Amino acid sequence: MSYVDINEKRPPLNDVRLREALNLAYDRETVTQKVLRFGEPPAYSLVPANIANFPGGARMDFARLAYPARIAKARALMAALGFGPDNHFRTTFETTGEPDQRRIAAVLQAMLKQVYVDIDIAITDENIHYRSLQQGQFDLASASWFADFNDASNFLDLLRHDSGNNNGKYDNPKFEVALDAAQNEPDAKKRGDLLLAAEKIALADFPWIPTRFRMTRILSTPMSGAGSRTAGRPTARAGCG
Repeated sequence: MSYVDINEKRPPLNDVRLREALNLAYDRETVTQKVLRFGEPPAYSLVPANIANFPGGARMDFARLAYPARIAKARALMAALGFGPDNHFRTTFETTGEPDQRRIAAVLQAMLKQVYVDIDIAITDENIHYRSLQQGQFDLASASWFADFNDASNFLDLLRHDSGNNNGKYDNPKFEVALDAAQNEPDAKKRGDLLLAAEKIALADFPWIPTRFRMTRILSTPMSGAGSRTAGRPTARAGCG
């Protein structure tokens, strides 16, 4: 999946109201359908669809709101934090120089401005960018994840407090209790329900701005006879990046 990482060690980004406002302002449909146009689904969850032994269905609670209603709610949250038309929150967004990332950064900048957030865009080398993430040297930053195996835990474990990939330092003991219970549950259905409960806890904390679930295009050579396949067919992966 692709997402915007949020550094919770840097106030006021440690305030869930601000993180929710950022999520509300990000128009996933515009980015996926009008800016990138890769046919990828917008992300309102942390775990993509069709993961093995996982019921799915969790979404951010504002997913059904029209975008103008999201902006209104985000502005109300920002006002509660002391921000408004005459007092914007200023922060930075770091990303790489890849063309699509540059386009997304410019769109993000415009979207957040609507809710009194001004971002300075920092374009950097990919290696330096991921080193900054690992070292926590960022406010907001583009990030991605390809799953190592087909299981919801491979996405949710990123947010464990001691995970090497938990760049934003999210930490909620209730979330980890649910993950630990799932890890020790032998029944596949019960385990899936526990993982879903963990995902819902994290979604309510807005540790990231999940943006889109990526797809991989696979080119295959047509085979003769009935077994031939269409080249260039987009295929969803268990992970995203």
